[in-house]
Amino acid sequence: MSLTMPVLPSRRATLVPQQRSLRRSRLNESLLLALLGTAALPLHAAPNWFAASSQAGPQARAMQRAPMPGMATPAAARQQMQARQQLTQSIANLNRSANAIAAQQAAQEAARAQAQATPSSVPDGLGAGGLQVAEGAQAGWQGANAPTHTVEAGRHTVAIRQTADRAVLNWETFNVGRNTTLRFDQNASDAVLNKVVGASAAPSQIQGQIQAAGTVMVVNQNGVVFSGTSQVNVRNLVAAAAVTTGSQGQALDAQFLARGLYSEGSTPTFQNALGDIEVQAGARIATPAPTSATQGGGYVLLAGRQAHNAGHITTPSGQTLLAAGDSFVIAKGYGTEGSPTSTTRGNEVTPRLSTASLADLSNGVGHVSNTGLIQTVTGDITLTGREVTQGGVAIATTSTSVRGTIHLLNPAAASGGKGSVKLAPDSVTAIVLEDSVATAYDSQREAGRANPAPATDADAPYALADFRDLSRIEITSDNTVQFLGADNTRQGALALATGGQIVVQAANRSLLESGAELDVSGAVGVRVAMASNNLVINVQGNEQRDAPVNREGGNLNSEDVWLDRRSLIFVPAGTNGYETDRWYTAGGLLEVSGYLATSGRTVSEWMAQGGTVSFAGADVVTRAGSAINLSGGSLDVQDGQLRQTWLRGQDGRLYVADRAPADILYEGVYRGYEVHSARWGHTRRYYDPIQAPVYRDEAGYTVGRDAGKLVVGTTSAVLEGSIVSDVYQGPRQDQASQADLDALYQSHAAVARRGQLIIGRYTPVYYPEEGILRYGLQAMSDKVRLADDAERIADSLVVEGAVAAERLGQLVLDAGSLNAAGLGAIRIAAKQEVVVDGALAVSSGGDITLYAPKVSIQADLTARSGTIFAGNVLRQSNPVAVSGMGDVVLPVPAQAEGGVVVEPGVRIDVSGLTGEYQQAGDASTLHPYVDGGSVALRATHDVTLGSGSVIDASAGAVLDNKKQLQGGEGRFGPAGRGSGNWTGHGTLGAGRRYSSAGRFRGGRADHRVT
Repeated sequence: MSLTMPVLPSRRATLVPQQRSLRRSRLNESLLLALLGTAALPLHAAPNWFAASSQAGPQARAMQRAPMPGMATPAAARQQMQARQQLTQSIANLNRSANAIAAQQAAQEAARAQAQATPSSVPDGLGAGGLQVAEGAQAGWQGANAPTHTVEAGRHTVAIRQTADRAVLNWETFNVGRNTTLRFDQNASDAVLNKVVGASAAPSQIQGQIQAAGTVMVVNQNGVVFSGTSQVNVRNLVAAAAVTTGSQGQALDAQFLARGLYSEGSTPTFQNALGDIEVQAGARIATPAPTSATQGGGYVLLAGRQAHNAGHITTPSGQTLLAAGDSFVIAKGYGTEGSPTSTTRGNEVTPRLSTASLADLSNGVGHVSNTGLIQTVTGDITLTGREVTQGGVAIATTSTSVRGTIHLLNPAAASGGKGSVKLAPDSVTAIVLEDSVATAYDSQREAGRANPAPATDADAPYALADFRDLSRIEITSDNTVQFLGADNTRQGALALATGGQIVVQAANRSLLESGAELDVSGAVGVRVAMASNNLVINVQGNEQRDAPVNREGGNLNSEDVWLDRRSLIFVPAGTNGYETDRWYTAGGLLEVSGYLATSGRTVSEWMAQGGTVSFAGADVVTRAGSAINLSGGSLDVQDGQLRQTWLRGQDGRLYVADRAPADILYEGVYRGYEVHSARWGHTRRYYDPIQAPVYRDEAGYTVGRDAGKLVVGTTSAVLEGSIVSDVYQGPRQDQASQADLDALYQSHAAVARRGQLIIGRYTPVYYPEEGILRYGLQAMSDKVRLADDAERIADSLVVEGAVAAERLGQLVLDAGSLNAAGLGAIRIAAKQEVVVDGALAVSSGGDITLYAPKVSIQADLTARSGTIFAGNVLRQSNPVAVSGMGDVVLPVPAQAEGGVVVEPGVRIDVSGLTGEYQQAGDASTLHPYVDGGSVALRATHDVTLGSGSVIDASAGAVLDNKKQLQGGEGRFGPAGRGSGNWTGHGTLGAGRRYSSAGRFRGGRADHRVT
């Protein structure tokens, strides 16, 4: 049965309030007019033009008073400083990333200088031991002229003119001396395959320069080494260790000429690697930046028995890919002809290890590492192999048009369950925001969310959804993932994706050591123009569809109307039978949702909200001293002007369009006081900008944005590290946020919501008919226990250790630590049972969801003015069968006991706050939370309230700084459904209504309405 307390409609909770007017003294007003050389004008010229002089008059006067151009007002500057102080950890991690890049650049320069001072034994130019063309039986040269060799001032230049779009060149040795430049004269679309077919077992040595406008491939079964003096500048570079002779060599030729880099099906492109690919410290490999927005960047692909980078690789808008194994299957990622659900923009390489290699790993086969610097602007970085070590700096950027991604992958084909991914101490793996003023429409962002595709790598132990409007760090292992911690001289590993996604999937265990940190915090200090709050629409009947008086009148048709988007009202889909979300002006006159998707935003504004960290697999362990940063960012709205439109009502008054009531007939847009001459048939208009200003000036301000999510979708977990969910609350943020609204679209007046902890898989489901993204919560663990003082065991757990029998399928969370994190939501799903042993609380307005066949509540639950759910019947999107919103039931296991039990003396508290404004900021902490929240206890089995237990959803009240009392609304109303029994011995507080379809038996329930 069920005991449900639905939220009743509340106008105060639903409306997005208008922006508070800026109030200045009459002295300031007079001074401003004097500085403008204008006498103060009387305000009584036409008092009946304004619907409410108490609003329109002071507002119109305030709109004329502007701050000094080019300067932030003291209040705005103070808010910016406060936001940065509150979000220091997010800023510190960005600073660390920048410092790591600078340190690596300095180290690269030092290593290059040292390499140049070291003697070289590689011959320059053409000739034996250098660039030596194959002869005799191994000769092969097609699609290019013979090389030419010139020497000038001690520099050797070897030039090869390509005569076909694809050329195959056989070399006895392919070594580029330190004083040699190898230049391929080719088009950007051309490719050349350089095969080393000589009998030498030595790797190719690249110590000089390689230049080309197109693709250069170097294949030597014994490997390729780029020394610290090398410099490669090509559109695309492939360096691979693979067989180049015999039938496999012929197959490689045929494949290259027919399909380029890509083989058919699962056939490897490169086979039987015997050597390594090594980029030494000081080496430079770079692809050119695209010359237009429609052109993609180049790629660097290094594939060998082992693959290591200690140098500097740069691929603007392209891809850097290191792969280690015996053979390599290469496919195209998304954005090409490849899989549409891939998470990689560029090439996808799956390395494979032979049975013999897996049996004997002593030669290090499959080891791939980065200890150098890899940079890509709006591109991808991928390291894939049996043993992946990211020990250097790997940094990408992301934009509104092309996102950045980083993949650290240990597929099953490359490890056989023996692999690992390690992020070493001092390493920085980061995706930061592109420094760009370019904007994209909201509709473009929504397109990236329309199909949140899961990773489709068949080797991945679990597939997690991917939002393509967000950057993504994806770490997948067939065995373990380890974020190494700090020591006496080094910092712990840092993985950072500003406002993006970090996805960690380990078939066995993920371990976050002390000092290591994952950071998806939102962008801080994003500059936003005041004019971005403006919205201009062209009024037609569709916009007036819920204002029939004016729709039929037609006086506003085809008029351009300027609105303040901050004052719009959000009405979620499903309200009054509408299938899609709607946005209305505050008076209900105009519905403008069709115009919102055409608003442009920068990538920084997209990413000001905190992102998502997700874990999947068997087990995750976070040790004390580690941190997962979900903090929200902030917007610095600049001083500026807003346009507005005034409407003339049939009653002779003027109404600003933002708040014009829908039930008044309007004669049209106000264009001034009209004097009509009946004799001459002419109308003169006199516009008074003081009484009805077309523009208004506003001082800047800072707005905090929502924090992100931590999703723990593993079957077992130990979470002892800290969860950082800080948010900044600006002084204007004094209204409750919209529960069903994406963080990006929340009003500047809405309070920023703190971070969310989700235990279980959290699957996004997109409904194209409605254009809405919802989530479905799925249980992955058997049992979850919220303990009062959980035992600390993380330090004793090693990354390679097996999950103890008593922990299989179990999660034990320390309630005190969760309370200290001040989370905005805690949502837990379990296949069998959730037990609350320790008092659990979330921040005001937050949510607690306990979703399991059996829920035992033995300690207090607190979500002031928020929501609390317990039971196995949850209304949500069905993540398994996409059938819309509905009740999703977790079945009670056979022979198990189900239901919800609230133990004697337990208090479930969603009551509204009560207090008095005493200092700045109290409006944000009190006013949004005066209403009582909602409680739902829904189960297919019995729901029992123990003696002395209390469910409190009473309303609060706030005494504001004007000493006016603002009361809230109680929203508690138990509504029962189902076949079980409800047993009540407790107290139900502040309800609206009461009913029960189940049988009421035993005890006594007091139902109090306030």
